[in-house]
Amino acid sequence: MVSVAVADIPSASDDCEADLVESTPSSDFTPLEDGDVVRHEPTGLEWRRCPEGMDWNDSGCDGEALEKDWKEALQHAEDEEGWRMPNINELRSIVERCGHDPAINQQVFPDTPPWVFWSASPYAGDSDRAWSVRFNDGRDDWYLKGANRTVRLVRDGQ
Repeated sequence: MVSVAVADIPSASDDCEADLVESTPSSDFTPLEDGDVVRHEPTGLEWRRCPEGMDWNDSGCDGEALEKDWKEALQHAEDEEGWRMPNINELRSIVERCGHDPAINQQVFPDTPPWVFWSASPYAGDSDRAWSVRFNDGRDDWYLKGANRTVRLVRDGQ
């Protein structure tokens, strides 16, 4: 698939709390595929801008984010050709540390709910748990795999 770049993404610095600097500035992302996907230049990873269940509308995301248990989320990602669930370090790489509710660059990932998003990383201390990122405050934690959480997919750069 050929990726087509579109206009630059506006800065999200106005969303930062006083005296804090963006950790994931808009300039680190290149929009692709009519804006539906962004490439995170520091990592080379390509992210869907909308959580699964939501659709890109040229300026934001419509619909409701899907919530799935961990095994369902992994299966969903496997069914999306070329896409996968991010590991915990990849998911941490898009956390925006200068704000919260949601703790993500809202110019890059608009309409992201401030919920928990699954990673593909199981928790080594307990086989019934997996790592997630809470996008209300940007912290990661492990949760029971049977809990329903939100999913955002990633792929290696094309």
